[in-house]
Amino acid sequence: LFLTLGERFIRMQDAQKLDNHLGKLVRVGKDGSVPPDNPFAGRAGALPEIWSYGHRNMQGATWGPDGRLWTHEHGPQGGDEINLPEPGRNYGWPVITYGENYGGGKIGDGLTARAGMEQPLHYWVPSIAPSGMVFLTSDRYGAAWKGNLFIGSLKFRYLDRIELKNGKVAAEHKLLEDVGQRIRDVRQGPDGLLYVVTDEQDGRLIRVAPE
Repeated sequence: LFLTLGERFIRMQDAQKLDNHLGKLVRVGKDGSVPPDNPFAGRAGALPEIWSYGHRNMQGATWGPDGRLWTHEHGPQGGDEINLPEPGRNYGWPVITYGENYGGGKIGDGLTARAGMEQPLHYWVPSIAPSGMVFLTSDRYGAAWKGNLFIGSLKFRYLDRIELKNGKVAAEHKLLEDVGQRIRDVRQGPDGLLYVVTDEQDGRLIRVAPE
């Protein structure tokens, strides 16, 4: 089991430390035990359940058709990310980021890269506030949509259809903008169709019909 854990903002530096769970992706067995092949199992001063670190605020995770775990996380003001967390890797927050402080101003030294820290697969500036995440595996929408990644946007209130090519983001398409509500989650149903939940007082469950 993988669990995503945020860094609570005021304790962002803890995302770089291995003695706590803040800003971490954690991997445990179904009974809560630590798998012996976890990257920090047996390492002094490190929590053995940590899989990867240097994250800010992960809001979505899904298994890709490549069999790998895909995640996305909120940046600060700008710098939302898609990552493919690998065991033991450092994803940089708050040392490197494509975002800035709320209201402007660099975070730390204002770096976007540093040796030993991973780059995101994709990042958004400005932030879209991603939420929810799923790969479409069905044929219900035709060949053009099959294998696409779908992510909700809380900030701009649309469903992002992401085309991938050679493991990279090739194009993005905004869906459901006319709904005008914050997209909280998206899932593929047993019927192969996409279902979207919005985050509003009059929130909706929306079935995305094929054209």
